[in-house]
Amino acid sequence: MTEIKTFKIDKKFNDIEDLYRYLLKNTEFIGETIGIQIQKPLKGRPFCITGKEKITERNILFFASKSEFPENLGELIVLAGAFDIDLVVFFMPETSVTYLESLNWLQKICNVDTQFIIGEVLF
Repeated sequence: MTEIKTFKIDKKFNDIEDLYRYLLKNTEFIGETIGIQIQKPLKGRPFCITGKEKITERNILFFASKSEFPENLGELIVLAGAFDIDLVVFFMPETSVTYLESLNWLQKICNVDTQFIIGEVLF
């Protein structure tokens, strides 16, 4: 199992909806940033965006959080289960060793094909 990938988007967003609009319009940039090809179009859903990876057709969840990590980790898990997700791209304002270790642990206990990626964004 590999370590959690991280990346940063240097653009400042007004709120999570602003970030989601950006993701929906910039599918290719996001795909290049996280190193995968994303099928178009992505689907805006309540609280998240979903899509598919082009080659493997793995289900992708894009989820953003501005508030407490533990609370949003629970919401992330519920959404990932509801949409049968294989690849989670979790956006948060700041990463930390604690968050990364928690997600590394979660990734280890998940299905072999499950992957987590952290995107750091400014709100």
